Amino acid sequence: MRKKDEMEQRMANKSAKITLFVTVTALFIIGGIEAFRNDMKTNILLVIAQFSVSLVILLERYYLSKANGDDSFKKTLILTLVFVIILLAILLGTASLA
Repeated sequence: MRKKDEMEQRMANKSAKITLFVTVTALFIIGGIEAFRNDMKTNILLVIAQFSVSLVILLERYYLSKANGDDSFKKTLILTLVFVIILLAILLGTASLA
């Protein structure tokens, strides 16, 4: 029974990491498309949706790591923030070229 619990815990950790990565990427792409469609104007409803979804997923990941007693949350958060910064640099670079 213990082996099954550990396997479920590892699967939950992996799914939370994948969910965080995919959601940030999808929100970036959707935000970029909306920005280009609206002549680089910010859509406040899209910003609120992006923030709330990101916050829910980050909190889910945080509490999951707290329950497991591991420090992988910090590493995942740092990697995600680096990825977001790179994506923002790309978006700002393409916006300045247009």
